[in-house]
Amino acid sequence: MIFAEDIINTVIQKDSCCAVWTIPISSLDKRERDFFKKFSPTARTAIVLGHHIVTKDEWKWYIKEDGLEHSDADDHTINVCEQLKTVLGVHGFRTDIIPYPGESGLRFRSVAQAAGAGEIGINVFLLHPLWGPWIHLRILATDASSHNTPIVHVPVCNRCGACISECPSGSIRQDSFEGLLCRRYRAEKGEYIPFGPDKELRYCTLCADVCPIGQNLQHQT
Repeated sequence: MIFAEDIINTVIQKDSCCAVWTIPISSLDKRERDFFKKFSPTARTAIVLGHHIVTKDEWKWYIKEDGLEHSDADDHTINVCEQLKTVLGVHGFRTDIIPYPGESGLRFRSVAQAAGAGEIGINVFLLHPLWGPWIHLRILATDASSHNTPIVHVPVCNRCGACISECPSGSIRQDSFEGLLCRRYRAEKGEYIPFGPDKELRYCTLCADVCPIGQNLQHQT
């Protein structure tokens, strides 16, 4: 029997800027299970693709000609997703690429945490043990089976409180995150309005910038 992991490993190399994790959809929480049942009824396995972001430039978001938001990191992960979909298809498996959370409604970070990619910190970023908050996620659903078992995640967030002190909107607290407060503050600053000839979206990254987990991003020259 061929498992999803056996095929995926032919695409993702150990020294790659990307990593993958898999988890049986039946092992996810009900909200995520219900999403997959509706989006891809025959899918058995969720594939989590994580790209390690190392520069500020690859995390800049823009509105491009198609009217959608793009970043170098996301464009790269989509390309890798297409490769995974193709190679799984060669083996006869159907694979669907889940639209980004704002479009699909799936909580990528919840699936990633369940698959063992990291832990959701108090700033609600998924924190990878080595990369910290600088991981860009994409999720696929495939009807290939997985021989992986759910991982009890190892704590990554050290609850140092740096993101709480840095957040200008007061959205981050030790035991909760006020998403609407965060979004309202960012909207008032005009973050969701494209800026300049490149139509850049200047999203706040303050809570990620001060996180001590992982390495700080480089600035490309």
